[in-house]
Amino acid sequence: MGAFNKENAGEKSITTDEGKERHPEEEDTAHVNAATNERQEEEKGEKEEIAYVNDTSTEEEVEKPVIASTQADPTTILTTPAATTCPPRSNPWATCTNPTPEDDTKLAEALTEFAVEFYKAAIQNEKRASNFVFSPFSISVMLSNLMLGTCGETTDRLEKLLFYPKGFACVHKALKALSKSEALTSANAIFYQPEFNLDSEFRNLTWEFYQTKMSLLSNNSNQAVLDINAWVSKHTGNKIKKLLEDLEPDAQMVLLNAIYFQAKWKTLFKLKNTKEEEFYRPGLPPIKVPMLTSKKYPVASFFDPYLQAKVGRFQMFHNMSLVIIVPRSLSQSLSEVEERLSADVFKSVMAKLESIHFKPTIVSLPKFKVDSSQDLTEIIGRMDYGFFFDANLCGISPDKDLAISSAQHKAVVQISEEGVEAAAATSVSLARSANFFEVQQPFLFAVSRDGKAPLFLGRITDPQ
Repeated sequence: MGAFNKENAGEKSITTDEGKERHPEEEDTAHVNAATNERQEEEKGEKEEIAYVNDTSTEEEVEKPVIASTQADPTTILTTPAATTCPPRSNPWATCTNPTPEDDTKLAEALTEFAVEFYKAAIQNEKRASNFVFSPFSISVMLSNLMLGTCGETTDRLEKLLFYPKGFACVHKALKALSKSEALTSANAIFYQPEFNLDSEFRNLTWEFYQTKMSLLSNNSNQAVLDINAWVSKHTGNKIKKLLEDLEPDAQMVLLNAIYFQAKWKTLFKLKNTKEEEFYRPGLPPIKVPMLTSKKYPVASFFDPYLQAKVGRFQMFHNMSLVIIVPRSLSQSLSEVEERLSADVFKSVMAKLESIHFKPTIVSLPKFKVDSSQDLTEIIGRMDYGFFFDANLCGISPDKDLAISSAQHKAVVQISEEGVEAAAATSVSLARSANFFEVQQPFLFAVSRDGKAPLFLGRITDPQ
């Protein structure tokens, strides 16, 4: 989530009994101008097709996920850079009609590069014994949305940070295409103060590429937090009910992305086969945890000599896969695998999995739920020092003194027995001899689409 502030905002905030949600194409009625009483009266007389945020509505029932869910990051602008004049901005994205397979490959490679680099930057601050998960897709969508309002050096830095090729014209449409899946729902929103002068071109572009909904930010900070958390809860299947604890009083705009993932196993894990088995934690006594087990589950797996790890791929519907990377033996730590992991190694692993047939395998896989939050300003600061504090965001608003002070990300992934017993399960190529894929120690996991772009990446050190 992203929140934006400006210093010295002298205008008086305008409050309404009901918050409204508006679409960017409604430009004639989009801005509430606190400085001009005449304009206020004109707007009161106009019939606006604006869906206001209901201050009293904080929850909505949503179908619960089977495999995973996540929500993306907020960013709050508090610090103020020196006032700058906004130079002319280019719009290379206007040249893209439809993304090609080559564009999809470029995006998948960029997401992989970003996922691994973000992971390695994030675990510098994570305890070695802690579970951890994030969504590189969700973070990339939020930052790409932000990129629509940047210019010059800031745009170049964002492209480099996200590993996009220079002038990647179809990046936004490729991200939009990737989000189109029956297993994945992506939503974007901007909450902003009524007096905040939002650039019309930015509004139009963020609607065109991301269908970003515009909503007024309540002048009451407590109510604003309730509104934002209600939106997050709704768009993450109620898996993330609280993203924000509070909101800075001078926050001018909050940029949100939420993704909700739900997919079922192609081959069912039978509930009766879930057993309590030992899971070995480094430096701690083993614990009993519920394990999904099967004597002939279809898994594509191999041993990677460089990582010194076993790699397995489990199929889900809608071209989704769960990939597990586990050290080859109890004597090897997960940190050794993490140190060897690079974007090139990860891409090589994913490519090899695509070429391997699924074989009946003796499986023990822990049930788990992992829920973690990250401060993006800190982690991305390790990848590009100072980016959030000196980014040029003049394309978002012509007002001066706009900056990003904080950015938060939260993700939730849950693995269970649930799946669909269907003909698709029998279409998997099975060999005669059985393999073993037992996960009884800390491991890495990824959820990917088409065996390429990682939607989630994380680790489990303790399934409990």
